[in-house]
Amino acid sequence: MNTAPDRVSQTLLCAGMLLIWYAITLLVNYLPNHTMLVSSGLMMPVLCVLEFAVLIPIYFWYRRHYNDIHLGKLRPRHVIVFSVLLILLLLSQTLYMQRESWTGGQFSGDPTHSVLFALAVVLLAPVYEEILFRGYLMQGFLLWAPRQRVACSLMTSLAFAAIHTQYAHLQTLIALVALSLLLCAARLVSGGLKLPVFLHMFNNLLGVAPWLWLTFSS
Repeated sequence: MNTAPDRVSQTLLCAGMLLIWYAITLLVNYLPNHTMLVSSGLMMPVLCVLEFAVLIPIYFWYRRHYNDIHLGKLRPRHVIVFSVLLILLLLSQTLYMQRESWTGGQFSGDPTHSVLFALAVVLLAPVYEEILFRGYLMQGFLLWAPRQRVACSLMTSLAFAAIHTQYAHLQTLIALVALSLLLCAARLVSGGLKLPVFLHMFNNLLGVAPWLWLTFSS
């Protein structure tokens, strides 16, 4: 078992990874042509590329020094069970969710920009968000309370929902907490991040697919 000093240093390292991510989200506000990037719908793709390019190498550096945030394996049984659970979760959300304007606003411009946005949120964002939240943040909690997996998952999920400040409705935040709890369970059951990444990609794909259809069918 890790000693207290080891856990402190590792927890601080995990917190540092989250601070690096947060710093990137702030620094993009000072990019040249920031206003144009926002108005054209390109800010999210640019942000995703930057965060992916910085955070993925850091994660592999972390894995060379610590052996607690594994990639795990995609086992067919886990993929099927958790995919069905995700679909059921999304279907249940249709009973209480309110329409959010942010996602639709990203598809109101150039179709090429819409495709770039979709690629960013489906292929890039799920990878580094899972490393950050089901990886570093959740592991930071588990280091101190390894037997309190439900509590660690709940704290991780509340933080995950809180960082999605682009959404306006409480119902959306509740849905994000529920999604995150499912992703936390996927990490614990599968023993790694591959399954949560897959589910996160699947969730985001289902979210943007109707908007892509409208963009190219109109």
